[in-house]
Amino acid sequence: MTRRMFVLLVLVSVIAACGPSPNSKSPTLLGPSGPPQADQPARTLVAVVQVEPKTLAARTFAQTNVSSNLSRRLFNADLALVDDQSNAFPYLAEALPQLNTDSWKVYPDGTMDTTYRLKPNLAWHDGTPLSADAFVFSWQLYSTPELGQASLLPIKVIARVEAPDQRTVLIRWAQPYAAAGALQSLGFSAPIGLPPLPRHILGPSLESGADALLNNPFWTSGYVGLGPFKLDQWQPGTFIAAAAFERHALGAPKIQQIKLMFVPDASTALANILAEDAQMTADSALGLQQAVTLFRQWPAGRGAMIPNFIQWLAAHFQGRSDFVSPAALKDVRVRQAVAYAVDRAAINDALFDGQYPIADSVFAPTSDLGRAADAAANKYPFDLGRSERLMVEAGFTRAPGDIYLGLSGERFSAEVRTGSASNVEMQSALASGWRQAGFDFTEYVVPTAQSQDVQIKSTYSGIQISATANGEPGLNSMGTGNVPTANNQWRGNAWDGYANPELDRLIAVFSVALDPSQRTRAAADIAKLYSVEVPAISLFFPFSPWVFTSDVSGPKLRPGENNVAWNVHEWEWSSR
Repeated sequence: MTRRMFVLLVLVSVIAACGPSPNSKSPTLLGPSGPPQADQPARTLVAVVQVEPKTLAARTFAQTNVSSNLSRRLFNADLALVDDQSNAFPYLAEALPQLNTDSWKVYPDGTMDTTYRLKPNLAWHDGTPLSADAFVFSWQLYSTPELGQASLLPIKVIARVEAPDQRTVLIRWAQPYAAAGALQSLGFSAPIGLPPLPRHILGPSLESGADALLNNPFWTSGYVGLGPFKLDQWQPGTFIAAAAFERHALGAPKIQQIKLMFVPDASTALANILAEDAQMTADSALGLQQAVTLFRQWPAGRGAMIPNFIQWLAAHFQGRSDFVSPAALKDVRVRQAVAYAVDRAAINDALFDGQYPIADSVFAPTSDLGRAADAAANKYPFDLGRSERLMVEAGFTRAPGDIYLGLSGERFSAEVRTGSASNVEMQSALASGWRQAGFDFTEYVVPTAQSQDVQIKSTYSGIQISATANGEPGLNSMGTGNVPTANNQWRGNAWDGYANPELDRLIAVFSVALDPSQRTRAAADIAKLYSVEVPAISLFFPFSPWVFTSDVSGPKLRPGENNVAWNVHEWEWSSR
């Protein structure tokens, strides 16, 4: 693990970057806190999040890569849950399937069966008993091609789901799937599980067609889930209020009320928590600089931070021939030349105090799998000489200090855009460096009202800066079957349009491999192919600071692939 990947050093250097100050102090890593109050006060935990979610469901139909980990965790429950040590444990299930037992059978033809037994007496938020049919219905719904989920994992590798009785979920797999023994959608920003859905609410809409289903209020103001909190009120554009669910599978939450405030501006979010109008910030509400400012102004011990490492930030080239401009971007030599013209270390120091780990692939090098992928990936260090040589090979010329010219004398002119306010400075830094290197990039920021529109996000011409999930969930943002098009009503989250049959094959190999060494080799091959073809320039593994005041006890430091709020049902008010 590199220095920048070590979370403790990240936090120490965050405060060092602030410079001398009488109030400077290192953010506290949240772990087990002091003793909570014996009688929990009747107060509401106010959490500030950046973006209002489009739905509270664990799997969404509008794939926008917007972080909504807190809302998904509050209202949903899965068969399994992952703890702060990356260990999966039963959630709605009594036990998890074990490979090569009656609960997890692998057949000679590569098909599999996994069997889950639900805990007794589980219920939806509206009091309706939960039965195994909720998983049958979930698969029926998500496997409907018109809804845009059928090509995503694990839906695309499930042959069918059966309910032999009210508490038994039998999943028949069309091929091997490594995560089949611990299905859960709550640990990642890109869901990879099979969350249950209520047939008693959505069944009639499914029978009426996709439009009726998608417009059902269940997904928003009428949401009914199984998570630790149930929906009380949704005031569009303002807040969501939630109340503790007493029949939660892991026990009733200790905090009785939670309110999610939608605050798109990080400075306003900072003001809210400094004024003690909120007790936590989550899901990109605060950026790194705001977190630094917060811990400079807070008294010692007033709060703590959990860095949320779940993203891969990249500059994505447009992969659809019909939209690419200039056409030169279709040439891999040009894309590589643009990559060599990015000074990631300088950008990191200037914008992020050197805190963000530099990325060379979608896999963070924090595991054997990630380290193998990192070793296999082509690296693109800042090298203007190599950049120029590649451009000359591609037929371009450049006078000193000027812009590259093509064979017909046309200037190399392209657009770089982003739909996230947090990436505007990054966009400017990249565009400035590219212009100095001879690439005339103009900058465009997608209006906030349009930034979640998948069609708009998919139809840019040059480069788009965006973050997706890293690691295995990040593969859900790749692959031909995930590309949004007019034909599939712009559903899917491979919005950059990159389609490569060999990448599809490698992702399939990775997905079906039950042998960890085979998965590691597939990950290395994916990283190699992706970095040679350069459909995107890997930039950083950013983290989103989740900040808690000392009023809250229970949040824990955990590995990057898990949801910070995994144990929200255990959080409680603490004395100070």
